[in-house]
Amino acid sequence: MKRVNVLLGGPTSEYPNELLNNASIIPGKWVGADRGNLYLISHGVMPAIAVGDFDSINKKEQKLVKDNIADFEKYPPEKDDTDSQLAILAAHDKFDPDEYYVYGATGGRVDHFLANLYLPFDPRFADFYDKLYFKSATNTIRFFRPGSYTIYHENGMKYVAFAHLGPVSNLNIVDAKYTLKNFSADHAISWASNEFVKDTIDFNFDSGVIAVIQSCDKK
Repeated sequence: MKRVNVLLGGPTSEYPNELLNNASIIPGKWVGADRGNLYLISHGVMPAIAVGDFDSINKKEQKLVKDNIADFEKYPPEKDDTDSQLAILAAHDKFDPDEYYVYGATGGRVDHFLANLYLPFDPRFADFYDKLYFKSATNTIRFFRPGSYTIYHENGMKYVAFAHLGPVSNLNIVDAKYTLKNFSADHAISWASNEFVKDTIDFNFDSGVIAVIQSCDKK
């Protein structure tokens, strides 16, 4: 499967070990958003695309990014899209991968996190939001469209949540520690702090968007 990695401008304290320890061995091409490009360059990774308004780095740092990355896409700070949206859309337009691993999407500013969480409702992401994986030190978020699924317990993650981001119909959580049967609602709910009782959990639903969040407490 073709994988592309996107590094956003979230704090490094939220990076998972795979990114902190040896980013250069993570498979797939990279797209850097704003300050994320500096981190990648300094850790031996050359992004294929640099995107953003670059308002979080100084002119010297911008020159370093521009001199090293041929595809340098700078936008004005006064824009409708966040740098995250621009970076993910650039990855989609250039590579159209099977998987998007997005780092730096869940920490830092809450308004930026919410913008990332609501991407499935932006029509531009409608065809591929279920290919997004938001990864941090303590969370992995995947989005699901209606259907039946089996998810696998990720190493190091204790909890699992099923969050419908809006209305949902006939949500069934079949074989987790806490089950749910034929649940429907006209508003968002996060069924938090569930747990695996075996290596997998099956769930299904008829309409809506479900974010499945595997998480652990921060050490």
